[in-house]
Amino acid sequence: MTRIEQRPADTAVTVRRAPGPARLVAATAAVGSVVLALALWYGGGTDREQILGLPDGGAFTAWALPVARTLSYVGGVLTVGWTVAAAFLLPGLDRLVGPVGYLLLRRASWTAALWLVATLAALPLTASSLLGNPVDQVTTVTVFSLAMSVSQGQGLVIAAAMIAVVFAATRWVITRTGVAVTALLAVAATLPVVLTGHSAGSGNHAIAVSSVGIHTAAAALWVGGLAALLTLPGHRELPRAAQRYSTMALWCFVLMGLSGIANTAIRLYQPDELWSTRYGVLVLVKSVVLVALGVFGAAHRSRTLPRLAAGGAGAFRRLASVEILVLAGIVAVGVAMSRAPSPVTIDPVEPDVYTELLGFPLPAAPTVARLLGQPVPDAYFLLIAVIGGGLYLAGVRRLRRTGRVWPTARTISFLAGMLVLVAVTCLGFARYAAVTHAHHIGQHLALLVLVPLLVCGGAPGALAGATLRSGPASDLPGALQWWETLRRSGPARGLAHPVSAVVAFVVCLYLPYFAPVLSWLMQRHVGHLGMLTAFLAAGGAVATVLRHRPRRVGGAVLAAVTAALLIFAVLVWRSDRLRSAEWFDLVRTDWAPVPAVDHRYAAWTALVAAVVLTTAGLALLGRSAATTTGTRPTTTGAGSATTTGTRPTTTGADLAATSGGEPPAVTGADDAPTVAVGDDRSGAGGGDAPRG
Repeated sequence: MTRIEQRPADTAVTVRRAPGPARLVAATAAVGSVVLALALWYGGGTDREQILGLPDGGAFTAWALPVARTLSYVGGVLTVGWTVAAAFLLPGLDRLVGPVGYLLLRRASWTAALWLVATLAALPLTASSLLGNPVDQVTTVTVFSLAMSVSQGQGLVIAAAMIAVVFAATRWVITRTGVAVTALLAVAATLPVVLTGHSAGSGNHAIAVSSVGIHTAAAALWVGGLAALLTLPGHRELPRAAQRYSTMALWCFVLMGLSGIANTAIRLYQPDELWSTRYGVLVLVKSVVLVALGVFGAAHRSRTLPRLAAGGAGAFRRLASVEILVLAGIVAVGVAMSRAPSPVTIDPVEPDVYTELLGFPLPAAPTVARLLGQPVPDAYFLLIAVIGGGLYLAGVRRLRRTGRVWPTARTISFLAGMLVLVAVTCLGFARYAAVTHAHHIGQHLALLVLVPLLVCGGAPGALAGATLRSGPASDLPGALQWWETLRRSGPARGLAHPVSAVVAFVVCLYLPYFAPVLSWLMQRHVGHLGMLTAFLAAGGAVATVLRHRPRRVGGAVLAAVTAALLIFAVLVWRSDRLRSAEWFDLVRTDWAPVPAVDHRYAAWTALVAAVVLTTAGLALLGRSAATTTGTRPTTTGAGSATTTGTRPTTTGADLAATSGGEPPAVTGADDAPTVAVGDDRSGAGGGDAPRG
């Protein structure tokens, strides 16, 4: 007889589920609303009579416009966070986003819709605020006129168009690359409104516009990324996503701090205004909160991230929830500050017309000391130079740690390019480039010819391919995979095509001076930045062709762009009045030469640029030919060397031996899949083979 014993009942297990996002959303909305109301009241953002020269649009407009901007910012931040997480923080399925990323994209479509509606609602409210009419008296014709002719309205319309594209992409795009482009477009869509605000119309245009743009983009990435982590379904993907986000948050913290300091420095002219004015007190509050957020980040790195990697998500979620509430408060303070009047230390009745146009008073007659002094720092180009130079030096250091050699001449060339970039955009030379043809054309040709040649001489692409790291797993691409995706993308390959490079070079060279566009661009700092960036891109495309294309193709491109420069010099020399003179007539100084003399100086500058381009281009073509045809040792299999090859070839096993187990990916010529680090065709070095 079989005896059956009764099994004791299992101990009841209590499963604690992570709190859903609803409670966190409600708490965040409550904190943001309370802080916004208090900051608007304290800073005077709702009292239109305190803002000199601005009419009163009524109490409803005074409160509704900040609310619309806040809702727009919330929708933008969440859209940025969820698209960035889907593209860069979460694993995917081959070329597609993973299931969790797909879910975040669907959430992003709803927040993008909120973002779009709030941005469109801000149009009539902005018209009411600017015209001083209650919102119920604002007509459709008035809103249309605002959207077409006023910078704030144009910014809202541009932002709405970009948001509409983001909304459509979040509904239909599912590839990882497509989602990455969508995320970048979402970040860009946060900028038009802030770049056309009062910062764009104040003095010190360069630092004001660039710093507020950097500040806004960094805040969107920081807040949005953290919100995405807190709303991830489940815990399985959270550790790796949080680790990646931590690196991005550190960069955002640094950028927000530096850009905030720069933007404050141009609004508060005396240190005591930090505590003697309400605007300054808001700045202090925001600064203290930012420091507290830095402490939160340090706690994440030292405590909660290790616990999260070990399987404990509770501590991370609790600290991140508090952090998101603090971030909501700092965003609300920022919105209130955009409506609050900053201290006025100049006479608002008789402002300096030239300062309004240029962002600085008219400079005195140029001297060497004034050209190299009197800085007008631009946060945009300073950021490019500092981060670009820092990353380049970090790559060289990482390469040397593996025992490989990177030519010193290349490092010097790249850093020299960064220094020239800063010199012509942030030092006194930039002041004179805004008031005379000769200096203006000199600045443009430096960006079109000199900077790209110096940067290309440093082979930054090859250094990136040799030092960037792969992702932690095959389903989570790293910096190396993203670099390869960017290098092989359609826009990058199209711009680097010889015909496209020549066309871009010629258009950038001739358009500002022979078409009526320069005055429009110079009166809008964003347009000015876009023009200078286009010069860098066009010059970079030509330099890339000269370095990496066959000698015959490179020679044809060099001949074409040199001829374009020579013809440009002749046309400028013989022209009594260029179309760009419309701008220079507005800012003409007493010491400025007459147009005919100014044009001759500009023509000589173009001739010098043609000589520099020809000399450097022939050097690049000669090096490429020597690398292609010279007899160089070839390494095969287990490292045996022969002298029959025409190019150095190192197999994956040999490269692995030099790099500690993983062969470096060196980019450059698409037709050379296996190249040594020193192969010039790859853009990685001038004949220096890797040394273990």
